[in-house]
Amino acid sequence: MRPTQLTVLTLVVLGSVAAPAFGDQTTPTLPERKAGLWELKTQMDEGNGPKDQTMKICVDARMEKNTVMGSIADHKANCSSYDIKAAGGSTVVDSDCVYNGRKVISTTNMSGDFQSAFTITIQSTTSDPEKTDQSVVVKRTITQLGKFVGDSCGDLKPGEAEAADGTRVLVQ
Repeated sequence: MRPTQLTVLTLVVLGSVAAPAFGDQTTPTLPERKAGLWELKTQMDEGNGPKDQTMKICVDARMEKNTVMGSIADHKANCSSYDIKAAGGSTVVDSDCVYNGRKVISTTNMSGDFQSAFTITIQSTTSDPEKTDQSVVVKRTITQLGKFVGDSCGDLKPGEAEAADGTRVLVQ
């Protein structure tokens, strides 16, 4: 996986972490990560075998708020439905969206305390809205395990992530 793909994969998962439902304020909100250094182990499988990525990311409260605002705007602009439910100690998000002309239907399940650890699993299907004979359907599973490493981010700045090979990217 190229560094650009790492960034996109990280943004996809992080964007689903901290985005409250738009509309009714009585709808459950999504968990926010504790500020500090997190280790993120992400696995993505699109049917050709899993691809793994491990990164460390520096999270601060402002970053989480920016993620929330960006996610709200993104979902308002691209989704016909975006439903958040609290169920059995987990938060579940079902969405029906269009990105780059492709329909993306997904279910995201989030669990953990988001203070010391969390698990996020996204099951999605991406397809052409008009479904022709040449349409390609991609079924994707992304699983992310987050583990709190500590209060200090060292030399990482808020919103900055570092891959296992030392490559750094801004995700915020």
